[in-house]
Amino acid sequence: MGTSRLRLITAVVLTGLVSGLIGGLIGELSHLIEACAFGAPFSSSTTGVGGVVMWRRLVAPIAGAVIAGLTWWWLRPRPSGSIISVRQAVDIDSPKRLRPIETIVDALAQLVVVGSGSSLGREAAPRQMAALAAQGLSDGFRVDGSTRRVLLASAAGAGLASVYNVPVAGALYALELTVRPDLRTRRGWGQVGIAVVISVLSTVTAWIFNHDRPIYRSPVAEVTPFGLGWIVLLVAVATPIGAGMGVLFGEMKRRVPVTSRLWWTVPLGSIGVTAIALIAPQVVGNGQVIVNLVLAHPVAPATLAILLVGKILATTVALRSGAAGGLLTPSLASGALIGTLIAAAAGIDSPSQVTMMAIVGAGCVLSMTQRAPLFAAAFALELTRAGALGVPVVVVAVLLGWAGFVLIGKRGPGFHGGIGRAPGNTSGSR
Repeated sequence: MGTSRLRLITAVVLTGLVSGLIGGLIGELSHLIEACAFGAPFSSSTTGVGGVVMWRRLVAPIAGAVIAGLTWWWLRPRPSGSIISVRQAVDIDSPKRLRPIETIVDALAQLVVVGSGSSLGREAAPRQMAALAAQGLSDGFRVDGSTRRVLLASAAGAGLASVYNVPVAGALYALELTVRPDLRTRRGWGQVGIAVVISVLSTVTAWIFNHDRPIYRSPVAEVTPFGLGWIVLLVAVATPIGAGMGVLFGEMKRRVPVTSRLWWTVPLGSIGVTAIALIAPQVVGNGQVIVNLVLAHPVAPATLAILLVGKILATTVALRSGAAGGLLTPSLASGALIGTLIAAAAGIDSPSQVTMMAIVGAGCVLSMTQRAPLFAAAFALELTRAGALGVPVVVVAVLLGWAGFVLIGKRGPGFHGGIGRAPGNTSGSR
């Protein structure tokens, strides 16, 4: 049985509004956790925890990891596995129901472990919470199964959109990674409309909290004919590195410790991240600090290289420990570092041109780790708001990298997966 138009419209509007409130509140809660852990929020800085007193740098990450580890030890199924994910809830063949208590508690544990310094993204929590709200609204308005799937997927994308103020990327996240509408049909375009409306409403609602501030403040991105050649080289370098990161992170997700060990493996992983942060204090958190740094002022190539290795290693350690969190912003930060490194090697020192290289690198790496080129380009562009010229350059560069991956990437062992089929996303992805 189909869903009446009035019930559908009401469900869509409420899903967008509620997702925005959830995203806005989670953003505020994230800052509060950072302040409790380190004395002040660190994500908006360029130094990370570099200016924090040493006892907080050592104690806060471990304390947060102990809380999260004990939570997941209690929450997750035994002998191993994860709670029911959004991906499972929107599965087209055998969808499962999100369980309210475990979904909320898991999301809070993610915020605690990331806010206390683990090298993971915080975007998974609002996606889960928003999808849970959409599930409740779908039940209340008695929508049919196919509409429910679109509402949950759109809400997950809208949760991301509201936290990072990225309405286009939020809609594309739902459409490219989950819904995959058939644009040859009217129904497919209806699904696009639902995702766009929910994402835009969610983003605008979250302005109550973030006042439409961009996540990153960057110079207007520019490129010269000389710079275009280096962008082609950047695409050729960043795309395979991103593909490799996707395989690496996917493997770490599959090797999560058994549930009975999480109470000590998660803190142990946090100790590893803390040790890395003693050398490179910007690696803590979701990666926002690193992007702030490379967009703010010139960074020595040696420092960029240390941060790149440190960020990838810290994220790998966090995942291997069993900690849950997002991979969007760690991937974005790694790509921005690659782009800035190549800009330094090319002798490019104009802030506007370095910004362009950083955004292209970020989009290329993210497109590989998520297997979602359109989403990756939109996410990188909306986060930085780097000007109109950046749009065609970044989109073409990311699609060029994706085309190369499609043509030759599948020949390498493990470098597989179509759009939305990132390694490790088959079951445990939230």
